Amino acid sequence: MKNFFLASALALACVSVRAEWVAYQRHAEAEEFHQATPVSREQGRIKLWTLTDYLKPITTLEGNEVSSEKVLTTIDCGSKKMGSEQVIRYASKQAQGAVVSAMETKLRLASVRAGSADAVLMEKLCR
Repeated sequence: MKNFFLASALALACVSVRAEWVAYQRHAEAEEFHQATPVSREQGRIKLWTLTDYLKPITTLEGNEVSSEKVLTTIDCGSKKMGSEQVIRYASKQAQGAVVSAMETKLRLASVRAGSADAVLMEKLCR
């Protein structure tokens, strides 16, 4: 029985936990992705992870280089607002490598600026 649990734990450890990312915009500073399958979709609200891969690493105030940033994003399709409640910054692209910083905040939805990457994402997902 002990060997069964050990084998099960090893099998689970080998399963890839990388999210499947879908590119939705590229601009001069970065390429933007969203999670292929949202965390939730309820009552006109979509919660999903978004990912920014910076074309050149950015430097934090503390002097650390960040190559990608993953954000837990909520989109309210009805009010056309968007907000985030968790941000994780990574040393490597595609949310890989060492975690440079992580932050959680209370969700505050704000209007989306026309022409922004957020507007592109909202238009794509709120159909």
